[in-house]
Amino acid sequence: MKTFYRAPRVSVRTPDAAAFTIPIVSAQMTGPSPGPIRRVTVLGIALVTTLILGAWSTPRTARAQPTSRPDRSRTVPDSSWNQEGVRDTSRAARWRRVRRQKAQSMEEHRPSFVERAVSFVSSFGGAVVPHRLILDVPRVEIADFHPVFGGLEGNAGTTAGVLYAPTFWAGEQRLAEAELLGSLRGYYGTGMRFGGVFGPYVGYAYARYQHRPRESFYGVGPDSQVDTEAGFRLDQGVVGGLLGWSPRPSALLGGHVSYQANRYGTGQGGRPTVADQFGATLPGIGDDVDYLMLGAFFELDARDTPYTRAFGHRFAPTEPRLRGVSLDASRGFYLASEVTHNLSMRGQDVDFTRFTLDVREFVPIGKELLHGFSFRQFASVTHSGGGRVPFYRLQSIGGARSLRGYPSGRFRDRNVLLANGEVRCQVWHWIDMAVFADVGHVFRDVRDVDAADPHLGYGLGFRVKNDGKTLGRVDVARGREGWELHLDLGSLF
Repeated sequence: MKTFYRAPRVSVRTPDAAAFTIPIVSAQMTGPSPGPIRRVTVLGIALVTTLILGAWSTPRTARAQPTSRPDRSRTVPDSSWNQEGVRDTSRAARWRRVRRQKAQSMEEHRPSFVERAVSFVSSFGGAVVPHRLILDVPRVEIADFHPVFGGLEGNAGTTAGVLYAPTFWAGEQRLAEAELLGSLRGYYGTGMRFGGVFGPYVGYAYARYQHRPRESFYGVGPDSQVDTEAGFRLDQGVVGGLLGWSPRPSALLGGHVSYQANRYGTGQGGRPTVADQFGATLPGIGDDVDYLMLGAFFELDARDTPYTRAFGHRFAPTEPRLRGVSLDASRGFYLASEVTHNLSMRGQDVDFTRFTLDVREFVPIGKELLHGFSFRQFASVTHSGGGRVPFYRLQSIGGARSLRGYPSGRFRDRNVLLANGEVRCQVWHWIDMAVFADVGHVFRDVRDVDAADPHLGYGLGFRVKNDGKTLGRVDVARGREGWELHLDLGSLF
């Protein structure tokens, strides 16, 4: 959760909202005082004269001293010489000479370009939430508005916008946000969240709208081909609320209700339409589909990441509602399960119920270089009485947030199995490296699962960290269809 601290002096905030205060020192000129000025002037002349004489006499004294052994009558005794006048060659004496030479040649440290860049980035504060980075930039924040990056789904590319977070409602137990986002690919959206924690209860309302004009669809099932890619446009709006109860600090049980409106259309980019490529009878093409969504969820969080740092970011049934996925957990496990019934409000036979299970484990190796192993297992099962689910509401895998060896939304079907594994290690104090492997499969029925031929991706990634939070990541992965480069905000899990 984004928390900001205010201080009466100039503050530089870090992403976990800790504030480093820089005092401002000012000097003022006052009226003349002849007596003190004269005394200061005389003392200054005497001091400068003494320094000049000392600087002039030091080289002459040094030249007069012998080089074989020190002259104890003129200099401070050197511990490198013993009482018999023999030079001490022990290891302790050598270290003393090295320290003395270093002290004499000490110069003021001048930060390098990299150090200045790191200091500049570290001066940014804010919050890192799933695939979204909210910044609090010194001297840029105006009237509680903050720059925000990320936040749009699909093939939006680089996304940026502005977020309004009123200070009168700010706090670890309260949430109030409104944002406006856009991208160079023509994507745009807006969203609002408002709520808080009241003892063991958590509740908030949410609303969101997104315009996604360049979405991709490759077909249904695990055998879809990349050269059959079709484009479509999806306008989606969601409004609803969530209420949860924590019987213990690590557990959360609750439910949500929302209304979702979906508007399908022809996509941009010169690709074939979904109707031309796969037929006009594909569910989701033709009539608009609206859903009343009723769901319940349970979460158990036993990771070494505090819950209060991630409050307020499970904000809609169609978005990840997982605690602190961008934080640096290194030990423990996390479990989230959910069941949601989607009831069509326009009379179409497209009702369905979906069950999801997400389990994550973190196994530490050591405290020095290696962080440890991280695993995630995800499963989604969809039941539909009429067997019809709009193609854009099918579960999908592929892209920076699931199966990284393939493009976004590469495989879609009613059911999904996914497993991710990473070996994470620190290569610098603000850069981590991860070697990863992803395995996924989509299928219509259980009998269609081919365990011997899953979709596999593997690769190497780097994460930019700041105070235990993953600000962004770069993953290079390979699948059966070639290499993929993914840039994303926050951590995958």
